[in-house]
Amino acid sequence: MKHLLATIILGLLLSSGLMAQNILFDYADGSSASYEIDDVRKITFEDTLMNLHLVDGSIYTWGINSINHFKYDEITSLNEAIENVNSFDVNVFPNPTEDILHVMYNLSDVDEITITLYDIKGKVIKEQRMGKQAKGQHQEAFSVADLPQGNYLCRVSGIQESITKKVIKK
Repeated sequence: MKHLLATIILGLLLSSGLMAQNILFDYADGSSASYEIDDVRKITFEDTLMNLHLVDGSIYTWGINSINHFKYDEITSLNEAIENVNSFDVNVFPNPTEDILHVMYNLSDVDEITITLYDIKGKVIKEQRMGKQAKGQHQEAFSVADLPQGNYLCRVSGIQESITKKVIKK
């Protein structure tokens, strides 16, 4: 439930008001970075990456393993927080596929799910709104028999996060 971690972090950031005004990251290579709270729009996670979205539209991405320490008042260790979070997991198979693409995803909490298939240029080819989905394992099947051979992107998105997987149609 990575989106829960981001929600908790932002909740702490917003609820603490004027007490703490910066987020500090210490990295494995010895460097560090600090961001003012007012500049942070959201923090998202995808696979093993953490994305820091700033109000100005900038996005900074780090491998979670490269972050030694994350500090903002009561949050003392990003690694400790991440260890307690279940991941939003997505698999697509068979890949490559000819006729049917199966999309399997595991939700660590209730979420509104949409599955979208894009061509390589980013054009929406198919979209299926799954609606509110319960916590747990889900599997959906998409016919791709009518699509030309090539590379596609399959995006499974919820309210707080999304994961995109490459799909090959043979």
